[in-house]
Amino acid sequence: MKNIIEKCKTTKILAIIGVAGLILGTMMPYLSYNILGYKYSISLWGYWEGKVVMILAIANLLFIFKDVVEKYVPFLFDTGIGRSVKNLDNPKFSLVPTILIAIFVFITTINLGVESFKHYSIGFYILWIGTIFLVAYAVLYKKEDKYMNNIKE
Repeated sequence: MKNIIEKCKTTKILAIIGVAGLILGTMMPYLSYNILGYKYSISLWGYWEGKVVMILAIANLLFIFKDVVEKYVPFLFDTGIGRSVKNLDNPKFSLVPTILIAIFVFITTINLGVESFKHYSIGFYILWIGTIFLVAYAVLYKKEDKYMNNIKE
């Protein structure tokens, strides 16, 4: 068990699961309404709430995987905001969009629909799982210092 936690602390597997959860949760059915025998499902993707979640998920991708993005799409960091993101070396900055996602998803959950008619669908649960994994990544992740590893050996 300790080995698994250490592996999560030095890899970005929690972030991959979290961002994938955000994207899938936004596109899959979020709520289902059952009224007089009719069932109606909605996805966040068709509404502005889903667009905000996707923008914040992209922001998380840029913060967490900036080394990979910079390798394959270097022109993305040529703008003023791109240079600022490139210069940030601490992966803890991904906590800011993650907290915004958690707050936004919580507010969206509270504000949608009449309680007696709505049922949460799989998109709701996947979105929350993605948010929890991103928070866990931001709290647990420690950048592996290759210099320190060479000294220990």
